[in-house]
Amino acid sequence: MQTLASVAPISSLLETLEVGEPLSHGALTVIPLLAPKEAEPDWLTLAEAGAAVTITEVTAGGEVPTLSLVNDADRPVLLLDGEELIGAKQNRILNTTVLVAAHAALRIPVSCVEQGRWSYRGKRFDSSDASLFASARAKKAVRVSTSLRGIRAAAGSPRRSSIKPSSRRRAHAASAAAPAPRDRGACRATAPSRRGWS
Repeated sequence: MQTLASVAPISSLLETLEVGEPLSHGALTVIPLLAPKEAEPDWLTLAEAGAAVTITEVTAGGEVPTLSLVNDADRPVLLLDGEELIGAKQNRILNTTVLVAAHAALRIPVSCVEQGRWSYRGKRFDSSDASLFASARAKKAVRVSTSLRGIRAAAGSPRRSSIKPSSRRRAHAASAAAPAPRDRGACRATAPSRRGWS
């Protein structure tokens, strides 16, 4: 039976790793594994790309589950599942992790996270310091998958993907310890059509 140490590429990588200082918060401790001899990743985060990436509504009227992204950077840009995008007609959360090639344009799948607003606060979206917590991302993934299956079954019948009200309380509690903009959409993670979920 093969082990990790017996697979040459993995064995070589394991030999280069260094153990970092443990990081603790409450009952959780994370011990980072560092690869100082490896090259830095050849991609940027949305925050690092800054003005080189433009995210807007797909049309002037907007579409809840889809945004338009243009990457004018010379490097790919990595957007992470659950990352909050703030601005335009309504704050959104990314439905999946997306690696966008340099000088590329595409549509990205999102879910709404802001109750009651469907009006412009600027024409573009910006990166937020917020991201949806893991259990809410898992629940979102299930709802998005179910919604997509329903859309395929009833072609032409658009559905809104949203974050349940119960997630709003956890997102708000989780963000309370972090410095937050006054209008952080993740703290109001709900949609008008989903009221009454437990």
